[in-house]
Amino acid sequence: MTEVLVNALLLVVILTGALTLFFRDLFVSVILLSIFSFLSALLFYVSHAPDVAITEAAVGAGMTTLIFIWAVRSCTVSSGPDARRLSDSRLLPELLHFSPGKIFDILLVAAVGVCLFIFLPPLEGLPTFMRDFLVANGYADTGARNLVSAVYLGYRAFDTFGETIVLLCAVTGSIYFLSREH
Repeated sequence: MTEVLVNALLLVVILTGALTLFFRDLFVSVILLSIFSFLSALLFYVSHAPDVAITEAAVGAGMTTLIFIWAVRSCTVSSGPDARRLSDSRLLPELLHFSPGKIFDILLVAAVGVCLFIFLPPLEGLPTFMRDFLVANGYADTGARNLVSAVYLGYRAFDTFGETIVLLCAVTGSIYFLSREH
């Protein structure tokens, strides 16, 4: 069941990412990018990486979306008397933008993804081998009585510290940019 869910999430993530590139309306692209980040966070969670999922949800789906919405709202195209926002799309044919370069890029990324899916061997024993290793060696390696503490503060201390720094920078930058006067 988990493999089916992961594959379905991967497919939806790919489709969301592709749609993000094709819309001319920047607000729609930002919302799709936010959905992309949220689905990626869900994919990380299903793949037994909750710390990465929390960071992706907070930074990718949260702070980045706020920054992009602020940037899109701040940008205008002034071409004389009918100045309009970059995100305005009044006609349906203008909504989607297909160019040979975009189509080639998406096909190239899709081909690499298909090759990776076909040629990479499946991981067997995941996640039980890691769980068994932590149960057997967690206390001896880290000295932590709690296995969650052993993972976050022992085995992945630098990773957790780095994720905390990224989250702090994203929140600080968002507060700075969103509170400035134009």
